[in-house]
Amino acid sequence: MPKTLDELLDEAELAQLQAHYGEYRQQHVRLAMEPGSLAFYRRAFKNRRGEVLFVLRRGSGEVLLHTKESYPEDLYRLPGGGIDWGECVRTSLFREVFEETQLDVQKEQFLGILTYEFHGHPGADQKAAIPFVSYIFVVPEVEGEPVPLDESEKISGFKWVPLEELSKVAAKLRSMAEDDFGNPDWGRFRALGHDFVVENIG
Repeated sequence: MPKTLDELLDEAELAQLQAHYGEYRQQHVRLAMEPGSLAFYRRAFKNRRGEVLFVLRRGSGEVLLHTKESYPEDLYRLPGGGIDWGECVRTSLFREVFEETQLDVQKEQFLGILTYEFHGHPGADQKAAIPFVSYIFVVPEVEGEPVPLDESEKISGFKWVPLEELSKVAAKLRSMAEDDFGNPDWGRFRALGHDFVVENIG
């Protein structure tokens, strides 16, 4: 897997995204994690070069959240999915939205890029940081109700919530207990995408 963000990001693709969608926001975060989490992401990210997060919005402004069988009770978050090696970001967006919801993507907006470096806590064995990137899109004026297509995702429910609810979702992710799914590192990682949307969406 790439060892740095420069190796992970495709400058030509970023230029294409800017040409197609216009200026976008970018934020970088360094996140300390426990050794078990670092080992997990080092394995998991070998099969993807990043992910898309998508904010599906109704005409009323409500956004779609989803939950999975493995999540703690009543934990919902923004949907997303991995970008395969050799797959362009826009293709991944259309594919993932359809696989997870079977809803159409029209007039999508590129909100921006959230880049990460996962590293060990001070005093821990400091192996190379793990780079990752989330490409965040807004899909407005969504019509219909979501129905998952890909059973392997194990999506167990959806709900539409006001945009303001995303701050509460982020807080809930950050407060995950040690025995919750993915442990607190997963929750702190996943909270960041919700923060980015709240801070940057118009």
